[in-house]
Amino acid sequence: MGSMHCRLYDENLVHNIIMSAGLAVVEFLNENRHADSDEVCEYLEANADSIIEETIEQLNNSEDYIDKDDEEPTDPTWPDSGSD
Repeated sequence: MGSMHCRLYDENLVHNIIMSAGLAVVEFLNENRHADSDEVCEYLEANADSIIEETIEQLNNSEDYIDKDDEEPTDPTWPDSGSD
């Protein structure tokens, strides 16, 4: 009996949160060039909630956000999203 993949999260959301966290770290390191890994981890821990909230807010306000469960993309420039 094979195991079934059960998705308990929105993969697109997780991807965007990871990207936002990465960009936040780059900005932090640009401002704190001598920061060590402990300082980066402390920064992420202290700002995780706001990074997540801001990412969700940006996705909710974005016309280009595509839910993988949607039939068609919401971006009219997306290939094959026009009328046939």
